[in-house]
Amino acid sequence: MTIQKLLHDMQMSRYRLSKISGIPWATLADIYSGKTHLHRCGAGTLSKLSKTLGLSIEELLALETEPEKNTAAGKPNIKTYLETGLSESVQKAIKDYLQGEKAQVLYLDCLWNELYGAINADLWAGLITEEQASYLRAKYLGTEGKEDGSDD
Repeated sequence: MTIQKLLHDMQMSRYRLSKISGIPWATLADIYSGKTHLHRCGAGTLSKLSKTLGLSIEELLALETEPEKNTAAGKPNIKTYLETGLSESVQKAIKDYLQGEKAQVLYLDCLWNELYGAINADLWAGLITEEQASYLRAKYLGTEGKEDGSDD
């Protein structure tokens, strides 16, 4: 099993793992991408990862890393990892919005605002990163970086 699959199965983002474990996000990014192998990590990092993931150190060291296909800027092309570990309120707002779009409801603007608000609330609460918030807004709301969601 890879560390990527484990985090995906646990519905945990690297950001959330960083917050819970106390390991710097950059360190986890290097481990996740395969740049740094778990065998080269210090005992403190391994201990924190082991405790947070509920694995023994032996099980942790047995995990494989799977290098991601990256863009020229070094970021993964596939951004679905930004949808892991979302709060129930954001997940519900996404589900409601998508169902509303499919059913072509007249109150779609209300559902749009609910989703936009849920994303912002989680961002302000520190539950998701700015990158996650921007990704979710662009994917579901089509704002692509616009703060108010307007077209002008």
